Amino acid sequence: MKYLLRLKWALILLLFSFVIVSCSKDDDTPDNQDQQITDNIGKDDKDGDNGHDHGSSDFDYITNYEVKGDQLKKIKDYDVTGESLTFQKNEKQHKDIWKLVMDVIPDANRNYLSDFMLFHGEKSGTAGYVVQTKEDLTKWQFGIAMAYAFPNGVINSDGELAYTIIHEFGHIVTLNNTQVTAGTDANSSDTYHTGEGSSKANSYINKLYQNYWADIWDEYQEASNSEDEEKLAAFYEKYKERFVTQYASTNPGEDIAETFTYFVIKGDKPSGNSIADQKVRMLYEYEELIELRNYIRNNTKTKRSRMILPKAGAWKKANTFGDPKKVHNLTK
Repeated sequence: MKYLLRLKWALILLLFSFVIVSCSKDDDTPDNQDQQITDNIGKDDKDGDNGHDHGSSDFDYITNYEVKGDQLKKIKDYDVTGESLTFQKNEKQHKDIWKLVMDVIPDANRNYLSDFMLFHGEKSGTAGYVVQTKEDLTKWQFGIAMAYAFPNGVINSDGELAYTIIHEFGHIVTLNNTQVTAGTDANSSDTYHTGEGSSKANSYINKLYQNYWADIWDEYQEASNSEDEEKLAAFYEKYKERFVTQYASTNPGEDIAETFTYFVIKGDKPSGNSIADQKVRMLYEYEELIELRNYIRNNTKTKRSRMILPKAGAWKKANTFGDPKKVHNLTK
C-alpha cells in the first residue's frame, strides 16, 4: 500500500521544472553494482510485489539501496535509458538526496527503512512515496523522484524536496507498528482502520480521526466514493478550516502527514481557533514528536545542510487532492 505525494490528481496540475545536473562520481558512495536484492527486503510484503516492481512502467525505478543506519548499500540498478540512465549514473546526486533524508530522519527512526528507492517520477507525477516492506509495519521502502529533486540544477532549491521527505516520513511516524496493529479486518476495528490495520487507541492517527473526522466521516465517504470530483471539492470547501492544506482533506492518512509537515515547518505554535490549528497543536502534546521537530529544524541551521524549508502555506501543490479511491481503509 503506497502513500504517494501525488502531484497530478483530480485538478491535474503540473509540478516542478527541472534542469539536469551533469554526471559526477562520489567515491564515498557504495559501488556494489552486482549486489542482488537481499532476501529480507520486502519478503513479507502482503501484496507480493516487494514494492520494487509494482507499476514499474509508471514509476520508472532507477536504483535501489539497502539502508543500514546512515549508510547505503546498492541493491540494484534497474535497466533504464535516456534521462533515467543519466540519473542512475549520477551517484553524487543519490548521495545528496540521502543526506537530505538523514537531515529529516534521525538515526533511530532510520531503523524503519529497509531500502531507499530512487525513481524518475515524471511519468507517475509522484515526488515521493513510502510502502511497507514487512507486513508487521516494522520496515518501509522510502522512494524519492529524481526528476523533482534538483529544480534549477540545485538540490531542494525551492524547499519542495524537503517538504516531500518530511511528508513521507510523517507517514512512517504515524503508521508504523507502534501506531497500528497490522493485518486486522476493517469491519471488526473499533478504531480508525488505515488499510494496513487498526490504529491503536492512543495512536496519533486515531486521535486525529476521533476528534476531527468522525463527525464528518459519512459525508466524506459519500464524497470520496463518488465519481464526481466536484463533490470532493465541495466537501473541502465546506470544511476547509479543518485542514492545513487541500491535500490534507484527501483522507485521515494524508491529513496526519500534512499536519505533521506543517507542525515541523511552521515557526510558531499556532494559536488560532480553527480545527486545522487544533490539529497542529495536538502534535505538541507528544514529547517525542517535539524532539523530531527540533531535530529537523536544527538541521536547517547547519552550514552543511541542504534543508531549505518552504514557508508554511507556500508549498506549490498543497492545493490539490489525492486520489479519493486510495484512502487508507480501501487500497491506500
